[in-house]
Formats: sequence, C-alpha cells, structure tokens
Amino acid sequence: MAAIFDRKARLFIDGRRNLLDNISKANIAVHEPVWFHCASLGEFEQARPLIDALHRDGHKVLLTFFSPSGYEIRKNYEHTDWVFYLPMDNVNNAKKFIAYTNPKLAIFVKYDLWFYYLRRLQMEHVPSFLISATYRPHQLYFKPIVGAVQRKMLRMFDHIYVQNKSSKLLLAEIGITQSSVVGDTRVDSVMERVGSVERLFSIEQFLSGKKAIVVGSAYVKETEILNTCMSHFKDEKIIIAPHDVSEANVTNIQATLSVQNIRYSKIKDLKLTDNILIIDNIGMLFSLYSYAKIVYVGGGYGSGLHNILEPAAHGAPICFGPKYNNFVEATDMVNRKCAFKINDAEELIVLYEKLKDESFRNAVESDIKSYMQENKGASLRILKDLREKLN
Repeated sequence: MAAIFDRKARLFIDGRRNLLDNISKANIAVHEPVWFHCASLGEFEQARPLIDALHRDGHKVLLTFFSPSGYEIRKNYEHTDWVFYLPMDNVNNAKKFIAYTNPKLAIFVKYDLWFYYLRRLQMEHVPSFLISATYRPHQLYFKPIVGAVQRKMLRMFDHIYVQNKSSKLLLAEIGITQSSVVGDTRVDSVMERVGSVERLFSIEQFLSGKKAIVVGSAYVKETEILNTCMSHFKDEKIIIAPHDVSEANVTNIQATLSVQNIRYSKIKDLKLTDNILIIDNIGMLFSLYSYAKIVYVGGGYGSGLHNILEPAAHGAPICFGPKYNNFVEATDMVNRKCAFKINDAEELIVLYEKLKDESFRNAVESDIKSYMQENKGASLRILKDLREKLN
C-alpha cells in the first residue's frame, strides 16, 4: 500500500510542476472552452456523456483532474482539447487559471469543489454548474457552523443537478433552490459504451464457450471469500480483475488463491486445466463484463464500492460487500433485488446456487435491464440547459 501511495503522491507532485506555465503556453483562452473538472476517474465517467456531446457540437473542451488516477488514464481522451491537473486552490492560482483558460462555462462533478475557483468564476461572470450531486444529512454541508464554507460554495453555482429527490430536499432545507433532479449521468455513459463493446478473443479462448464468474476491481477481501468457495466453483471459469494491477498487488492476489491460476500476460501459456485468470492490466474490465454470468464487485468491505453500473449495463447479476449505503444505485438495486449484498463466503455460495434456477436468473437480469432503462436520460436533460447557455 505504501508503494501505491508513494507512486500516486509522486505523480500528484510531478504533475503540478510548472503547471500554470504549461497552461498559459497552451493558448487556451482564445478558444473559450467548456471547462469540466473531475476529481478522478469515477467523476470523469459521470461527465463523459456531456464531454462527448459538447465536443461533437464543436465546442472546445478543457478537462482538469485533481487525482493522478483520473489524469494518467484520460490525459489523451479523444473528445477533449486540453487535459491538465487542476492547480491547487488559492486566490492567485484561481485568478491565473481562469485568465489563461477563459472558459465559457464551468462544470464540476459531484463533490470536488474549490472555493477560490468558484469565487473567481463568479467574479468573471462565468456560469458554473454542478452535476451528479448526491447529498445525505450527515454531510458537512448540513452542519450549522462548520459547514458554512461548503454551503457558500454550493450557492455559487448557477444550477445543481442532483441524482435523487432526497438530495434536492436537503438542499432546499439550507435555502438552495437552484437544483433539479435528473438522475445519474453514468447510466447514459455505460449504456452508450455497451453498444460498442470490444470482443476479447483471448478471453473467449480461455472461456471455451462458457460464461465466467467475474470479480471486478477486486481487493484481497473479495479474493479471500472467493477462495473459500472454490470447492463449489470447481467447474466454473473465473476472471479476477484486481483494482490495483501493480506487481506487488497482483502477486498478493495470486497468493490468496489456493488453486492454480494464470495471469492474462501469460495467456499464451494457457492450459485446458486453467480455470482462473488474473487480469494484470488496465482497460479490459468493461469488456470483460460482457462475458459474465455473475459479477462480484470489489470495494464493498471497506475502501468504497467500485462501479456497479458497468456490469449492470451488460445485464449481469451483481453482488458486493455490505458497505454500499453511500451509493444510490447500489441501494436502489439491492432494494429491487437485482443486486445482492454478500457478507461472507456462505452468502456468496447461496446466491450462486439460487442463480442456477433459470426463472430466478431471468427475473434478476430482466429487472437489471429495466432499472438501467428507467434511469437513462440524465445527460440529455443537462445538455438541453448547457446548450441554451452556450448559444
């Protein structure tokens, strides 16, 4: 873990060396871009449908990230014109950044709000919007004294697009009424991507016509639980995609397993007896879900649940650990019984056996598809407003 942290810290620091100078030399201001700011990769996926649409409309797009995990993966994204880290939030940096970039409007995603940037946008009369926001009563925004600065930032936005009605009501309680309930833009993003998913011929060779149990964004905890169930899964093909594909972590994941396994990077050495495949690269997971009979999503035992909308877009039954209540889509899907909380190996085995029943599996898959269809359209509702502002 220390090695992972050190690498990210180094990227965070190195990426901000001479950052404002590099931005000033990029000649952005004359193009008056639409500026999107995302904390990391998850927030990028929420902004992605809007970025793609506005870029296709002919607008120049500036994208900034706070975190290396977003910047390093999306720094060459095809529907942007410039991608940078966001300089640290202070009066001077905000003033220079807005002067060097001259955005037509600014779109922030979810929670990554920066006071001096928002204040500068206000001073320069640049419309600003917050998308994909969700709120819960315990958050700092709703604390009487300590949340004053957070509430002030929310009031700086021209409009806030929230994912659910409870978030809108919470905002109203603190006097913020410039909000609309539109849903989660990630649904549009994943549903668009699923239509052009790539075939993975090496995976098809491994599967030999079968569907797989796919463990997506796996941590050691999910792998330990899976390993306990191996006697029940002896006839299954299993694909494990670790959340961190560093050599140390992949080795640790492999050591957790008591049965034979092979890394994807060694797939040329595949034997007929190999039933567990460890993905040791980045970028395949979304396509892998198209081969899943059941998906076990990582992060639900501590660090934060990873994306469950990606497997849902493929219609696969989904399960995850018990720490999911901060995720609207996970709560909704568990309540609809088309996603399942797994506390331990015994519960994973019970779910696995239930899904062997064709009528039960069909009902789950049908409800997943219904959920995704019902929640499409957030991007179009936001785009309508943004296009009116831009025109």
